[in-house]
Amino acid sequence: MKKGFQIGILALVAVALLASCRKVEKYEQSPIKGHWGCEKYISHRVDTANGIDRWDTLYYEVGTGRGYEVYFYADGTGKLLLNDSPALIKKFKCDYDYDSDNQILTIYNTNWITSMFSDATSADMDIEELTDTTIRSSWINEFSEPIPFFERFFMKRID
Repeated sequence: MKKGFQIGILALVAVALLASCRKVEKYEQSPIKGHWGCEKYISHRVDTANGIDRWDTLYYEVGTGRGYEVYFYADGTGKLLLNDSPALIKKFKCDYDYDSDNQILTIYNTNWITSMFSDATSADMDIEELTDTTIRSSWINEFSEPIPFFERFFMKRID
């Protein structure tokens, strides 16, 4: 009985290692992998009750330890650093999946998204442009405020 249990554990470990190797291969050559900094952020909020249609644009200095940084690693994990944020929490870990056929970046983080925003466990971003040096993405933010609003991010590669 004990030997069968040990073989079962070894089989589970082998399956987990194989699955993790396939995920690493998936992102090793992906253009999304790397260290990125937000150069420009645009938001559009509409308050129909008060007749307000507001566009905001913010610019950030791109670089390590500056502005907002995102790391996408080859194993499907990542982190977001909010260096210039007045928020108490300035570092978030996440998992991600990049669907290159549909140009969708899905960010998963049950702790971050669930605790701060809602009961959602992921957020989808549309990739509008992806080159070796730039990412332009957008989404409708349905998490952080009562009325959903449009956000666009212009990212530059740091590394």
